[in-house]
Amino acid sequence: MDAIYWQPLQVEHFTSIRKMASEIYNFASDARVLTTYYCGPGDAPLAPTSFEAFLKVPKYMRPHTQIYCTSEWVLGNREDLVKDIVAELEKDEEWWTYVCMGPSDPHPNWHLGMRGTQHRAVMWRIWKEGGTGFLYWGANCYEKASVPSAEVRFRRGLPPGDGVLYYPGEVFSSSKEPVASLRLERLLSGLQDIEYLRLYASRYGRDESISLLERTGVYVAPERYTYEHVPLDMMRGEIYNKCRSL
Repeated sequence: MDAIYWQPLQVEHFTSIRKMASEIYNFASDARVLTTYYCGPGDAPLAPTSFEAFLKVPKYMRPHTQIYCTSEWVLGNREDLVKDIVAELEKDEEWWTYVCMGPSDPHPNWHLGMRGTQHRAVMWRIWKEGGTGFLYWGANCYEKASVPSAEVRFRRGLPPGDGVLYYPGEVFSSSKEPVASLRLERLLSGLQDIEYLRLYASRYGRDESISLLERTGVYVAPERYTYEHVPLDMMRGEIYNKCRSL
């Protein structure tokens, strides 16, 4: 559920989502509801500032939401803010992140003109921040071509490539099978990087895996990560050498 995207939010908007969640539970009492948000209610009686309102969203949504999903665009470089968000969660609640339109260069995202490592770094960021999941709003939201062989056009008003991770096969050949973009392949590489780090963390702990990520120069912060692939090879090599004999 999206909290009235990009509009100033009030308590009534969150109340509306609570009501929709209640309707879901009438049909599936064990459902887990995810709510995306980029700010808190501006008229929140318990939070006098916008910053406090943002952090207090779980208080307004609990128990109607179990997965809280915040925009990486809003987080910016505030890694300290991540810790504050996680501190608000209770047992069995999760925190996810998402990208949509923003953030822009030099932050990690899947825009068409970004470097390959920027696409891959979306997953590195998730690992370091400690999110338990990631949400992406669309994978094939291009404008429909007038004829099958026409050029793929991205939707107006969005950064090129935003919401598009694969293309219709008819544009490239006679096949109707979807065609993966390079960005989708880099997403796969990023997911594989997370699996390497998860393996390392299972042996040496999560803190050590983050130390490895930073020490090899792969990812330090949203504006400090490698543009080259050598550090990635070094990180994966170290994980392989330290974990293969265990």
